[in-house]
Amino acid sequence: MSNKCPALGKKLQAGAGLSVGCLTYRRKATLEIAELVKRLGPDRGCLHWDLIKVIYCHECRAAGRDDRTLQFTNHALTPEERSRRKPCP
Repeated sequence: MSNKCPALGKKLQAGAGLSVGCLTYRRKATLEIAELVKRLGPDRGCLHWDLIKVIYCHECRAAGRDDRTLQFTNHALTPEERSRRKPCP
């Protein structure tokens, strides 16, 4: 097993998804992996401690609260989705 963290580029190639939820406001959003790769680079890690540095809750920040009370959820593909998936360009 490798000590290297998974990268956003690998997540994009695999076709997996990622969502984020604010624990204060109970809001959720699905993140666009392709956009994250464009902005952060394909080698950026995709674990909680990698993403919490660059993603925050806009509503919490505007209200002066801690804007990093976030929870990230990985979404894997089912075997059916994997068989229908088109490769990434």
